[in-house]
Amino acid sequence: MKKLFPIFQPVITLTFIFIACIIYGLSLSPAIIFFNYVIQFSVDSKFEFALLVGITLSLCYFIFGISLILIVGCIFRVLPIKPKPGIYPLYSIATIKWGLCGAFLRLVNLAFLSFITPTFLNVLYFRLIGTKLGKGVQINTVSINDPWLLEIGDRTVVGGAASVNGHSVEKGTLILDKVKIGKDCTIGAGSIIWPGCTIGDKSILSNQSVLKRKSKIGDKEIWKGNPARNIRLKKNK
Repeated sequence: MKKLFPIFQPVITLTFIFIACIIYGLSLSPAIIFFNYVIQFSVDSKFEFALLVGITLSLCYFIFGISLILIVGCIFRVLPIKPKPGIYPLYSIATIKWGLCGAFLRLVNLAFLSFITPTFLNVLYFRLIGTKLGKGVQINTVSINDPWLLEIGDRTVVGGAASVNGHSVEKGTLILDKVKIGKDCTIGAGSIIWPGCTIGDKSILSNQSVLKRKSKIGDKEIWKGNPARNIRLKKNK
């Protein structure tokens, strides 16, 4: 597999570019239909026409984006492309599947995800692609890598620019592991969580902190730093 990988990589890349064009094309189709329908209406002045076109184009962008997250969500639910937790050689089928998942996710991340973060739409998107989310979860970041390996409990808030990762690459291997965040937790802005971490209920990971791989935070604890360490227990409420 390692010897064939330099051949497979450009072939897979070119194939995915073609697939990406199909996905974007399908996502654009309802927006184009809507645009063609609206511009048929007659208006009295150039300004009114320009305003109509501007508003319609803006709506078309959101129609495209919502269509895109639904299509990518269906791909994740229907196709068996999500690799399971484990340790894999870099040149393996599991690594190719992982890279393919990442490529599909980037289609949404680059084109639309920032505009719907944080809203119920990004929560819907993450649920579609396999994230286990409780009630009232708020995700104020687009940096959720390997989302099918992530579980977040009720009413937890993930801060802006936080990064949650279900993978790492070490010593020529791809490591995939689950990340579990409990209920009523706060993940601070700009913090980083690495694979295999568990965060207990009502705990806090402070801003800009880095939680190294396989760290375990207990219930009602506050962790801070790089690497993050327990600084105190939260007071009972």
